[in-house]
Amino acid sequence: MGGQGRTVAKGCLVVLALMVGVPLLIAAVVGVQTWIPLHKATESLVVLDRTLGADAAYVPLPSGRIPTERMETFLELRVRMVAACEDYGSVRRGFDSVAALETKDPGDLSDVGDTASALGGASLAITPFLARYFELRNEALLEASMGLEEYSYIYAACYREQLLSDQTRNEIFSDGEAVSPDAALMIRECLAKQGETQADDSLAVELGKMEQDPTRFPWQDGLPEAVAASIAPYRDRLDELFCGATAGLEMERNANRALWIAIK
Repeated sequence: MGGQGRTVAKGCLVVLALMVGVPLLIAAVVGVQTWIPLHKATESLVVLDRTLGADAAYVPLPSGRIPTERMETFLELRVRMVAACEDYGSVRRGFDSVAALETKDPGDLSDVGDTASALGGASLAITPFLARYFELRNEALLEASMGLEEYSYIYAACYREQLLSDQTRNEIFSDGEAVSPDAALMIRECLAKQGETQADDSLAVELGKMEQDPTRFPWQDGLPEAVAASIAPYRDRLDELFCGATAGLEMERNANRALWIAIK
């Protein structure tokens, strides 16, 4: 083989190494950026359950009413969680650019290139974002001494209308449902414990409907009067702190479902 041939061969090997090595390096970096906060999120949830003990299993008041002090704690948590929407914005813009591309001239290669670049960046950022999100939520719950069951019960009640809207259901992480089977089961167990403290026909009916439909949203047909009345004074503040982009994550115990949807 002549000198020129060896040079070409070496060039091909370098290109091949880059084609294989760069994606592997990127995957390793993204994997580390995902695993570390995800591991912390798992640990913080274990610590939360251990710290709260029996209080981790939330039992609503017999009427279902949310006490004022717990609403204030929930609002403080929402201030921290809605800040994650800003981090999510840069990730979401990459995916939104694909939808926007459908309305543009297919011959404009610059738009295609910009979109591909934005989508690639979003794809690399999405799993680390999800991991950081769950780490933030669990640590915030721990600092507030509020269990995930109580947080989910209040979140579902406060944001019932938003979560049942078509716009929220179409968000990338909601997977077409206002609530996942796991989150629905957690809230159903809360309602069942509430039913043990008060005989209520409407509560029994709601529990029956939720048992028949694993993804039925709690109180889908309307909140009980006592619950709605306890939320009403906070309506404006609650609306300001709602984030549709992360609505499909808020009540999940872990990132498994969110990561699976992101990968798909």
